[in-house]
Amino acid sequence: MNSTGEKIRLKRLEKRLSQENMAFELDISQAAYSKIELGQTELTINRIFEIAEILEVSPYIFMPKPKYGTALAQEYVYKTLNKLRKFWQANRRKKSSLNQDNESHTSLQ
Repeated sequence: MNSTGEKIRLKRLEKRLSQENMAFELDISQAAYSKIELGQTELTINRIFEIAEILEVSPYIFMPKPKYGTALAQEYVYKTLNKLRKFWQANRRKKSSLNQDNESHTSLQ
């Protein structure tokens, strides 16, 4: 179930509405409504909201999924964590070496 038109058709069938009912509610012809379900008509956001209201569902179920997703990609999270780990280790080494230098200078005096 990929296309918006197919999602609309399935919800319409769940509600036991005909294409004629939907067309009447949207104030368009049945042929024009049929083109919506077939994916031959580019839908506006307003039209999606109108259809969702008629079908009593959230309009967001008809919208396509974001191209890049809505969550963080694990690969980038792991890369970032690895970089942070290396950064912290390098800083710890620097701190440790500075402390040793300071101790050796104070013991010489």
